[in-house]
Amino acid sequence: MGVFFFIDDRLVNLHEPAVMVKDEYYGRFAEKDFAPFILSELCAMDMLYAITNMRDGYYRKRLVLKGGLSVRSAVPLASHRFSFDADFDPNTPEGFSYRDVSSLKGDIAEYGAARGCNTRVSITRDEQRLHFVAVEYRQSLENIHRIIERPKIEVCKTCRVHEMPVLSQINTIIDLELLGLEPPVVAHLSLEEQFAAKLHVIGSNTRQRKYFDAYDSFMIFQSNKIDMKKARSLFETRCANYVPGPGAYVEECRRCLDAMLRDDKKRTKLEETAFAGGFDFDAMINEVKSFYDFPR
Repeated sequence: MGVFFFIDDRLVNLHEPAVMVKDEYYGRFAEKDFAPFILSELCAMDMLYAITNMRDGYYRKRLVLKGGLSVRSAVPLASHRFSFDADFDPNTPEGFSYRDVSSLKGDIAEYGAARGCNTRVSITRDEQRLHFVAVEYRQSLENIHRIIERPKIEVCKTCRVHEMPVLSQINTIIDLELLGLEPPVVAHLSLEEQFAAKLHVIGSNTRQRKYFDAYDSFMIFQSNKIDMKKARSLFETRCANYVPGPGAYVEECRRCLDAMLRDDKKRTKLEETAFAGGFDFDAMINEVKSFYDFPR
């Protein structure tokens, strides 16, 4: 069928995708209703394999993964909210910029063609700040095997990474050994920079799903020992262009979090569908508000 760029299609069980789930997660994802979720996860892994392996690892050195797909490697997978989009910044600490990765879409298409993959890629947005590449797995699966959403790659053209990124494997529910593979190895934001970035974006006027960022920062803090002084420095660096200053930006972030508390419909939906059982949305938001009291 030529669906996947890197994964061998012949080894993928599209009809019973639950058999590809690791034993420790099988009980949660074995139900038939989770089949689109599992296939979406497989597509996300294939997308990362393609990005990090094509051109002899060219992009592995030049792109730094951030966001939900990266956060999952720093928190318990069973309770993490899953993301199937790959959000990247150019690896600025190594001297790279968007110019070094601007041929990403063409390189993926060429890589796929050479490997007999029929999945198309397309640029869906190309603006001054953001560049989006959609990977059309949904079309390749011919609407017979559903996926949750169309995976996409987002590259922030103007973003900077302030600490050296960390090279590590992606955590996944898929038992990649069944496919003869090791997990994709990707450059990630450092733990403190990932945490600071999540806290910072909560105050952004253009961000749509800030509650995911709140949850991510909550889970990072709960699951790791964060150097809060370093996180504070990185947060303030990200606030450098906010003219009223970091203190005023913190108040804006807290205002956004208070607005989430008042959104009963959204809170109920998230507690029922997006997070692990027994999750307390109000308690999470209030704890995230306390994170901005960085130590001096």
